[in-house]
Amino acid sequence: MSFKRRKKNKAKRSSAPLTPWEQEQQRRQERLQAEKKKTELRPEYDKNLPKMKKKRTQRLKKHEKVLLTFFLIIALVTLYFILPISRVTSVKIDTSYAESKNEILRAINLKYYESLFSVWPQTEQIKKNIKKEVPSVKSVDISYQGSKIAIKAHEYPMAGYLKKGKDQYRITTSGSVSVQKIPKDTGRYPVYYSFKSKKVLTQTAQQFSKFSPEIKQSISEIHAAPTKVDPVRIKLYMNDGNQIIAKSSTVAKKMKYYPNISVNMDKPGIVDLEVGAYSYPYDEKK
Repeated sequence: MSFKRRKKNKAKRSSAPLTPWEQEQQRRQERLQAEKKKTELRPEYDKNLPKMKKKRTQRLKKHEKVLLTFFLIIALVTLYFILPISRVTSVKIDTSYAESKNEILRAINLKYYESLFSVWPQTEQIKKNIKKEVPSVKSVDISYQGSKIAIKAHEYPMAGYLKKGKDQYRITTSGSVSVQKIPKDTGRYPVYYSFKSKKVLTQTAQQFSKFSPEIKQSISEIHAAPTKVDPVRIKLYMNDGNQIIAKSSTVAKKMKYYPNISVNMDKPGIVDLEVGAYSYPYDEKK
């Protein structure tokens, strides 16, 4: 049989339908080839399997740590809310003047065992309230020490005592007057009388802060003595028996002449610093 005829017969057999036995053999061959291919790929897969298991274990441990940390934080926060450390148990107020403590305590308006979480965000507002309600306070520092609150109030220096009827109140160099009355004065500061004008009182207190320590200690009383011509006229009563007439707006500037004037006075009298700077005895008329 020639080659062409064999080729032709083979082509006829290939185009002819396969018998059931041939179909089964063909499927068997295909399965064998698939298994052989898997066998060839398996060593590579087996080689990478430990690495895949290690990565998976690491991911699981990482997730466990995240969850554990989250629940631990929740537990600590819950515990903090339960413990007394999260509540206001005491307020310590440090001031220059004892009577300011009650004024500041009213201004902050804090309650015992109040949550610190509601207090912390209001710290700046509490400072503003203190400065508004207690004018003698110049600045405020607030610190938290566990469940305790420490308030340090920096106040203006004292300028004397304002007399109102039978009571007297503290005056600072800013012109602010205390809300609470003072039981009794110490004698270290002058007493202010008859001040009906807030402006004149403030000017006098501010001018007093400019006096030398010696002059401050030599004044016993300061009176408002306005006239139609001079509504800011004041009188200062000195411990040496002299009386000074001056303006509340310029008395600090003129007061520097007083030591020399008083030394040259033969007896107690009046020192007029309202316009010029001169003195005369009490029994001498202008």
